[in-house]
This record gives sequence, C-alpha cells and structure tokens, in this order.
Amino acid sequence: MESRDPYYLACDPGKATGWATWDDKGNPLDMGTVWSHDQLHDLLAAFPITIKVVIVEDFTLFAKRAKSQIGSNMPASLAIGKIETFSKLWGAAFIKQSSSVKSIAERLTGHSTKGKPHNQTHVLDAYNLGEYWLIKNKIKQVKL
Repeated sequence: MESRDPYYLACDPGKATGWATWDDKGNPLDMGTVWSHDQLHDLLAAFPITIKVVIVEDFTLFAKRAKSQIGSNMPASLAIGKIETFSKLWGAAFIKQSSSVKSIAERLTGHSTKGKPHNQTHVLDAYNLGEYWLIKNKIKQVKL
C-alpha cells in the first residue's frame, strides 16, 4: 500500500508562510499559504507526526535590507522558530536552505515566481525549495 501521509515539509517563512508537502517517495501532496503566525501554528499542529524532514528557507539579514528591517519583529525568524520547534517535536530533521537556490530551483521545476503578485509567491517558493532539496538528495529526478 502506498503511503499518502506527508513525509517532507518545505516552508517559505515570513509574515505569510508558504508550505508544501510530499510523501515518502517525493510525490507532491498538498501546498498553500498561511497569512499569520497564528495560522502557521494551527497548520503545524494539525500535521501528523509522519513528517520526517522539514526544509525551510533560511533567513539572513543582508546589509542592503537592514534599514528596511528597523523596528521589525523579524517575522521570518519568528516563523522559522515555530517551524523548528514543531520539527523537533515530530523528531524530524530540520534543514535550513539558503534563498540563493531560488533561481536554480525555479529552472529545475519550471515554476517561476517572476511576474506574479507577491502574495502568490510564498507557496511557489516553498514548493520550489522542497523540490530542489528532493532532487539534490536524489529522492526524485528532474523532469525534462
């Protein structure tokens, strides 16, 4: 019998957090966006403990964006903390992946965020992040 429970979870964290799940063979299951940290908490609390690998886009404060973050409560960092806490509760591996893989991931999946409204990019970023990791780790192959 084929498993359809989520095994892999990828997240693009922020005020809004995109997420995507795959089964143990790397087949996509579901994806979406939550619009607040409370919704993120509720989403994570609802997942079964079958998740074994959590891939999250890491957050780095770059000098060129530092001024725009003055006074910020650093929503991406807060979301990463929530996601990491749940991954530890599940006993899942917690993988931080640099945002620098975004353009490579988009080429591998064929799903670009270019030209899309920002509120539609979170889920695609999460999907691309997860697909990139699954391909890089030879869990699935690039579809040509």
